[in-house]
Amino acid sequence: MEDLIKSVEIFEGLETRDINKVLKVANGKKFEKGQIIFKEGDLGDCFYLIIEGKVKITKQVDGDKIEDVAVLTAGDYFGEMSLLDGEPRSATVIAIEDSRLLEVRNSQFIKIVMNDDNFARKVLWAFCITFAKRLRATNSLLGEFAKRK
Repeated sequence: MEDLIKSVEIFEGLETRDINKVLKVANGKKFEKGQIIFKEGDLGDCFYLIIEGKVKITKQVDGDKIEDVAVLTAGDYFGEMSLLDGEPRSATVIAIEDSRLLEVRNSQFIKIVMNDDNFARKVLWAFCITFAKRLRATNSLLGEFAKRK
């Protein structure tokens, strides 16, 4: 489990003791294929690390139309935006295979960050890199949507 956690982008470069801090507050969750993990607009009080399986991220656009945004697999994470901004979920996430996830409550994660500057620096920088990548991907999608109209 520790090796998988270390392979998650936001935890790369962390020492074993730091990984153990996260594992200590994480809860294992299982979701069956087709099960909704959370819906767009839900309260965001945790984020997830994918241990096994695949999930699909969808976004409601143009009223009732649903667009697939991404497919994530083992080693990926999602739901972290609410950790930083406290806003409701910006998308829906559905298990597209039976999946095992680690759920990390925002309140627990923030306690770790607030008590360990080195951990905070590494993890928050990794979040920034992930957000930049996702923003670029979103910009590409917006360009594609604009071409369709």
